[in-house]
Amino acid sequence: MRRVLVGAAILLAASTVAAVRFGGWAVVSVKDAPEYLVIDRPSTFDFVVRQHGVTPLEGLTPAISARKGMRSVNGRVVPTPAAGVYRATITVPSSGDWSVTIESGFGASKGRLLPIRAIAAGEQAPTTTPAQRGRQLFASAGCVTCHVHGGVGIRPLWEMNAPDLTGRRFAADYLTRFLADPSIKPKSPNMMQMPNPQLRPADIASLVAFINDERKVAAK
Repeated sequence: MRRVLVGAAILLAASTVAAVRFGGWAVVSVKDAPEYLVIDRPSTFDFVVRQHGVTPLEGLTPAISARKGMRSVNGRVVPTPAAGVYRATITVPSSGDWSVTIESGFGASKGRLLPIRAIAAGEQAPTTTPAQRGRQLFASAGCVTCHVHGGVGIRPLWEMNAPDLTGRRFAADYLTRFLADPSIKPKSPNMMQMPNPQLRPADIASLVAFINDERKVAAK
């Protein structure tokens, strides 16, 4: 029996590695993730699922849920006319910080947002700095699919040999250009070329502020 269980575990591990290597993973990128939720009011936003962070995936059946402590609620996801883009709606019943997860419907690939504060209707909305928004984007844009950053605390789903960005600093102008077009950096041996995350200039500015921790570094 033990031999059978060990064999099954090895087979499962091998099949997981094979799935990652031959295309069984995708990046979930949320567009305009909410900075806060309002109790008992639906929050709606779009997200895109891209195989290898590149090819939009249509015909999936994604799911969304939010969890706070032991309590969990499910939302609704519908496809949009745009290729690989889906619309999610979720409603939370109480205040506090809710962790939102999007199951892509493509293998084990998922989107994981940092906890979002839920407030009562009429309550003053929380404000965020560019660096704080960049921290949220690091998760919602899908950077956590491959990268580690100690300031975010979400482990990647796959082993991609992507750089650990904890404590790293880059010239702001170079990082801005790289996030707009990762192909400006030559591909490294044994490492995948980073896909273009298709970020807007404001999102790039927030990510630069977070990654650089609002510190200035010498021009590269």
